[in-house]
Amino acid sequence: MKRVRVYQQIRSKDNLRLAIQEVCSSHRRNGDHTLNKKVLEIEANLDEYVEKLDQFIQDLVSGDAHMNKPIKRRRWDRNADNGKGKWRDINEPLLWPDQCVHHAVLQPMIPHIMRSMDRYCIASVPGRGNSYGVKALKKWMGSDPSGTKYGLECDIYHCFEELDPPYVINALKRLFKDQETLWLCDAMMEYGVLIGAFFSAWFLHLTLAPLDLMIHQKEYGVSHYLRQMDNFTIFASNKRKLRKLLKDIQKWLASVGLKLKDSWQIFRIGFAPVVEKAHELLPKKKQRHRRPRIPSALGYRFGRGFTILRKHNLFRIKQSLHLYYYRKDRNRVISFKRASGLISRLGQLRKCNNHQLLERHYQPKTMFELKKVVRRECRRLQALYPPYVAA
Repeated sequence: MKRVRVYQQIRSKDNLRLAIQEVCSSHRRNGDHTLNKKVLEIEANLDEYVEKLDQFIQDLVSGDAHMNKPIKRRRWDRNADNGKGKWRDINEPLLWPDQCVHHAVLQPMIPHIMRSMDRYCIASVPGRGNSYGVKALKKWMGSDPSGTKYGLECDIYHCFEELDPPYVINALKRLFKDQETLWLCDAMMEYGVLIGAFFSAWFLHLTLAPLDLMIHQKEYGVSHYLRQMDNFTIFASNKRKLRKLLKDIQKWLASVGLKLKDSWQIFRIGFAPVVEKAHELLPKKKQRHRRPRIPSALGYRFGRGFTILRKHNLFRIKQSLHLYYYRKDRNRVISFKRASGLISRLGQLRKCNNHQLLERHYQPKTMFELKKVVRRECRRLQALYPPYVAA
């Protein structure tokens, strides 16, 4: 693959100005809806801050400056680990100058990183969100029964925490030849590949790109492959080749200091017609032990011609609907947080078979009433805090 130089593009005034504007546009208000004074100051003196950012980037390359230590916050992710939930340590880099540096460096690099990425590597990639992956999995399960006979699901253990910057630098050397860019990326990773930093997802995709190419080799017989950040969903028609592939994935990850979780699974998704007849002749106990199962990914379970929610997502929707109707019947206040959360949950039903769920648990005009609550709160905030006007 052709290596490129991007350092001069990073330092161009247009790129620096665009990076500052991108960061400021998403930080104009604080958590209490008041205006961010730092953003107001930056936008009022944009040309001056462009010069400061250029000088700071030069100092990072020369070693005269260092990135600030990010703020670490602990958050409870209730949907992680199949609904069990777990704590996540999220890093929040400072708005100035750290986040501006991240955007300025990544903007010229992203087109070259995407050039080396697999088509079905999703998450934190423009145009490749959850819906993109769901459409692909539906298509594969519905149109290719022989190619989706067996499945492999696996996950990398503590992916961002265990990924060391030297391995990322080696991956960057495959695409970028100028030393200044590599020194700049190394300076950005002074505190590691941080969960919550803008560059982390892109650097991970670039580091795992050779693994994506290896999985597509003919010797493994992979018919379809999708990776959501560090979660792998692989389909093939041969179980032995999948076992061989799993061992080679573990070896490759060990070479970059990573490893798979012990919860990996290789399973049968469907029977051939001849095998299905033989399966029906087995005793009931053996039929239960040898029955196929449908793959689970992206919050859904994908069958032949149908898609259903995963169990914990279904439970959350039913629980949220029950609490909403309970409070509504007793004329209690429906909070903005509860209404917006339930609207988001109900949006998941658009991508799956939901007739029975809506028939049993959903009452007419629920969405209309929820949007009414959200609309009322938005109008209250607009009256209290006038719309932002750029300097």
